[in-house]
Amino acid sequence: MDRHRTGRISNLLAIIASAFFAAVGLAGYGRTEDPRQLLLFLGLAVIAFGVVKLAFYGINRLLDSIDER
Repeated sequence: MDRHRTGRISNLLAIIASAFFAAVGLAGYGRTEDPRQLLLFLGLAVIAFGVVKLAFYGINRLLDSIDER
């Protein structure tokens, strides 16, 4: 249930952050051909997605606590 209508925003920002790290990883791999670098940035993309979703989970909880007052 998305009472504060932040679901679309969080998905969009999470995808943008993940796409940024994935693009940097692909560009770096194309330049250096180092698969470790590619895997590192793809891992960072996954972590960035989780961090953004976690941040919006906290924002939703904060908004819920404000609504209860």
